[in-house]
Amino acid sequence: MSNDLRDKFVRALQATEGTDPLSRLTRAGLQASASKFSGLGLLEAAAGPGLNFRLADPANGGLIAANEVGDFLQRVQKAVARLAKARRARLADVVKLLPLDFELARLDVAASAAGSIIVDLQPHMSPVGEERDQLTTDASVSWAEVGAVELVRALPEGPEDEESMDSLFSASPVLRRAVSDLIFDLPNPDLDISLAVQRRTGERIVASLSAGQAASLRDRLNIIREEREIIRMRGRLDGLRTRRQIFYFEPPSGAEIHGFVDESLVGVVRAHLDEEVDVALESFVLRSAAGKRSQRRYRLIEVAGQQSQLPPGSELDDEV
Repeated sequence: MSNDLRDKFVRALQATEGTDPLSRLTRAGLQASASKFSGLGLLEAAAGPGLNFRLADPANGGLIAANEVGDFLQRVQKAVARLAKARRARLADVVKLLPLDFELARLDVAASAAGSIIVDLQPHMSPVGEERDQLTTDASVSWAEVGAVELVRALPEGPEDEESMDSLFSASPVLRRAVSDLIFDLPNPDLDISLAVQRRTGERIVASLSAGQAASLRDRLNIIREEREIIRMRGRLDGLRTRRQIFYFEPPSGAEIHGFVDESLVGVVRAHLDEEVDVALESFVLRSAAGKRSQRRYRLIEVAGQQSQLPPGSELDDEV
């Protein structure tokens, strides 16, 4: 029975391979159905670029208000557009967003269910005329997918994923600002949030953020960086944890260094594992609003001559 269902499902997907709005809407609906029957192996067949988020209010029987869904969709769009602009323009932080930034990383709602929204991550052409900027706008690049992947990968996989919570504070300023877009000043701070992004490569990345974890992140993000410097050294790349974006580096002397590596450097790090390489690290100390200082933290910004697409930049100590 399950094989028969899978065959029918695959045929239905093949019948919606077009790029017109109706085909994309139908395909997104099939992908939403696949997530409800994961035991039948339909998610692999439904692989295609898309972002799904689900909200629930445990204090209200899991139900949420329509305005809360709309508010959160706008938050996701803002965070995705911010991260996409940082990658396009190679900026450590992005404070101001222009209409063009939203257009290039536009999220098109493809399907919805109770408390759940699926958005399309197809590439969008940039406008022509006065609004067109000088940034890279390759029509084959889905900037919505780039931003969505960065956002979901930065968040914890579940309630026990403390390492992802911790690694966020070694990330670039724009990534922490994007997470702030998502969780600060929520109209309902008691929401549990789940996100899943399906890449064109077939990789599926999931994140889950409880109301308690969101509150903890809001407290932790109220920090500034100080004693910032760039350190260059040669040593051995000892390891990589892709999901949590953590690198491990063994310098010629002293203890092993670990910290954050953004996705634009993951490939080159993987290619040079267990090798002696030249690296550049951004080193800094965090200080909370209460004055508490952290241990020194590190972010990898260059490996074997390849620079991160999110280079070091001045930290803005205004609103998060």
